[in-house]
Amino acid sequence: MWKKIKEKLKASENDYLIKAFINPLRPIKESEEELVIGCPSQQIITLLEKNKLVHKISQVARDLVSPDIAVRFIVKKLDDLENIQPLLPLSEAVEEGTARGKQNKQKSTPLSTEYTFSTFVAGPSNRDVYETALAVAKHPGTNRNPLVIYGGTGLGKTHLLQAIGAFAASKNKAACYVPAQKLINEFYKAMSEKGMQKFQETLLSFDILLLDDIQFMKTPGIQDEFFRIFNDYHAAKKQIVITSDRYPGEIREIDDRLKSRFEWGVTIEIRPPDLDTRIAIVRKKTDLYGMAMDEEAVFFIAKNFKNNVRQIEGALKTLQISAEIVGRKEVTKDFAIDRLRDMIRTKTHITIDEVMKMTATIMGIKVSDLCSKDRSKQISLSRQIAMFLSKKYTGMTLVDIGQRFGRDHSTVISSISRIEKMALNDTNIRKIIEKLERELEDMKY
Repeated sequence: MWKKIKEKLKASENDYLIKAFINPLRPIKESEEELVIGCPSQQIITLLEKNKLVHKISQVARDLVSPDIAVRFIVKKLDDLENIQPLLPLSEAVEEGTARGKQNKQKSTPLSTEYTFSTFVAGPSNRDVYETALAVAKHPGTNRNPLVIYGGTGLGKTHLLQAIGAFAASKNKAACYVPAQKLINEFYKAMSEKGMQKFQETLLSFDILLLDDIQFMKTPGIQDEFFRIFNDYHAAKKQIVITSDRYPGEIREIDDRLKSRFEWGVTIEIRPPDLDTRIAIVRKKTDLYGMAMDEEAVFFIAKNFKNNVRQIEGALKTLQISAEIVGRKEVTKDFAIDRLRDMIRTKTHITIDEVMKMTATIMGIKVSDLCSKDRSKQISLSRQIAMFLSKKYTGMTLVDIGQRFGRDHSTVISSISRIEKMALNDTNIRKIIEKLERELEDMKY
């Protein structure tokens, strides 16, 4: 059904509109009663509406299928829409290698040409991660094995993971990039089809294993299998690189055996980029996309999209498409304000989880330490600072704050009082608090 609709649209619309708006769409559900179309983002749906393509698609569906068919558009991240993270099934990869003959070396799984070390913008928040990843790419299987990179969504974990793979491929080493959910699917497929031996042989045929989003690997069966694969890789001095959306030790569903293996190497956090780094990212991306943008627009985007790089990419692609539609050669600040209005929202408060995570990061401890019974000097101080900032930024009551930290409200009162006095008399404490306050203020967007 969707194929026929696309062919009809291609005959009546210009090539640019087809390429920019129609090609990224995929059918989610097809029947005579309903057609559900998946779009990679809400911005694409908005632009479809502005260009009257929603109406045209609906009309073509009614003409070709039924006058009563309902057409819906939803935001849906599908594997085949994620062209920045392409990946063939593992089974296809091993069959391709076998077809060329056993004497040929296994090839890397497909990687994005956009995700390389040269296109990664390193700044204060991610330079350590960048340099560590580069060192692993240059010297895989040595003293940084495994490398575990953790941090929030859209900060560049997948970028660095695939950059390692791309570097390895340039040195004639085979890298297997695989999202955890994909690995799980392949695992269960192998079990149902009695293909476990082939599944294992495929994974072990690579030089480097790049596993994305370990937090999704929660089922015991796949964890047992990955434990064996991990041991085989490590014993063979093959590199393992893993990403996670949080510190792996905080993922309760991950088996303790795996957590202990992760501690054999290096675990490092990637944090949101600061303003200067975001400005550099905007400039880098506009060059990559072939966009002309004035400096005021660059600063506007960097200032308003603070959480992650993916937000910046989404904003730039929206501006790029919008500018091409109206024939604008350069993106100005006024044009960016007009086209990105719906994407920019104002955050009025900070959550206590954000306060706790930021405090733990700056103080070099785990979030779980803040709620523990540990009374060591570093953790006690960190806990008191987190309580002080929670009162200042969250609007929660002292009782509620105390409950989150496993304390009563009187402890919260004394902690706040103590930090207020220390901030007046201790320069180091004052600098720590000021840094935390800057980071928390920067989270308002």
